[in-house]
Amino acid sequence: MTAQANKETIRRIYAALETGDRAPFGAAVHPDYVWRLPGHSSWSRRFEGQEAVRRDLLAPLFGLFATTYTARAINLIAEGDTVVAEVRGDVTTRRGERYNNDYCFLFRFSDGRIVEVIEYGDTDLEERVLGNYDAVLAAHRAAAG
Repeated sequence: MTAQANKETIRRIYAALETGDRAPFGAAVHPDYVWRLPGHSSWSRRFEGQEAVRRDLLAPLFGLFATTYTARAINLIAEGDTVVAEVRGDVTTRRGERYNNDYCFLFRFSDGRIVEVIEYGDTDLEERVLGNYDAVLAAHRAAAG
């Protein structure tokens, strides 16, 4: 796939996420994709494989939200197999706090599928509003039974 085709995939994903529709993202990722959150916060780690990303990152994270998470791409840049997306996310947590992070995502593609996501965001906001990752994961697992 071309850089332009990869960019169009990300554009479609964020057009859907503006209304809270996550299905286009799920359809675009490779089953073995990796999601990395660099840095030194409790959320900073590496998730490998679609099931691990869903189970250990997305399900606990979205379990914190009282409203539909939306995200809007402000800027997209594509070069080679990588698309960079400047993104604004917005949601209200179950505790009534607004979580409106600004992100820079790097999406790496192979054969038209996303094989790696690298997420940069406001880690201080993550910790203050979302809480400690290990506590969030433990609470999610306890609630799931």
